[in-house]
Amino acid sequence: MTTSTVAAALARTLQCLPFVVGAASCGGDDTVSPTGPVLVTRSPILFTSGRSGDFDIYIMEADGSGARPVTRTAGIDQSADWSPDGFKLAFMSKRDGDFDVYTIYADGKGLRQLTTGSGSDGFPRWSPDGSRLLFTSEIQGTLELFVMNADGTSPVRLTKDVGENSGGAWSPDGSRIAFVSTRNGSAEIYTMRADGTDPVRLTNNNVQEGSRVVWSPDGSRIAFHAATLSGDYDIYVIDANGANVTRLTQNAARDRFPTWTPDGRIAFTTDRDGDDEVYVMNSDGTGLVRLTNSAAPDVLDSWQR
Repeated sequence: MTTSTVAAALARTLQCLPFVVGAASCGGDDTVSPTGPVLVTRSPILFTSGRSGDFDIYIMEADGSGARPVTRTAGIDQSADWSPDGFKLAFMSKRDGDFDVYTIYADGKGLRQLTTGSGSDGFPRWSPDGSRLLFTSEIQGTLELFVMNADGTSPVRLTKDVGENSGGAWSPDGSRIAFVSTRNGSAEIYTMRADGTDPVRLTNNNVQEGSRVVWSPDGSRIAFHAATLSGDYDIYVIDANGANVTRLTQNAARDRFPTWTPDGRIAFTTDRDGDDEVYVMNSDGTGLVRLTNSAAPDVLDSWQR
């Protein structure tokens, strides 16, 4: 696989806690629902958008308002993830040739490049304690999972299998990592311990599972996207032990890149209305709400935990 092919594969694939309306909050119009308190999420969303002409990282509020850029570069910035404390984000950028992992403060200051080299590095994900970053790296023409300190030091390779291993995500307690692997032919979802041992296969669907897997806030389920036989993509959830695979969307479009909200809903990217936009729904697939409406593609990255 060439470097350009790997880069293409990589490319495909302030802070208020949740509060109860009617109780003390971070501000806004807190109206008590007639049916009782309603859990509302006010955590900012990170997404990648082409609305500036290039692909940059943006931040917006939980209702889709207040969209504003964090990065502004002639290169491609994408796949951002919030640090647990909400002050920094890690992301992948092609501003200097190959994709590499960077960090930056949420106000756009303090840019720092963490990875270098001739291969592509991307899809960074913070560990729950904020001390480490999980990421995907090109090694001899294939994709493998690595972990490094949050300052970019001491990278350690976690996967060494035939096939590609990518799209890793930490469990909420940091003990396990979910990821996508082609080690047995088709792209399927696995989990492993945080040190790379004890791999467990969760899916066996003979369809191409997506490049992003995400744990629910309580660690009991994993959301992912998968290709259907007709070539569409839909959002699914599965129990963390591999049981109860449930399809949440059934649309003749590409529903991709799911992310859990702190209150247990699922946000995702879809082109069902013409181009990529960000939507959110309940964890059973109901209550669909559109958050972005731009002439340029808007692709969901992460929701502040």
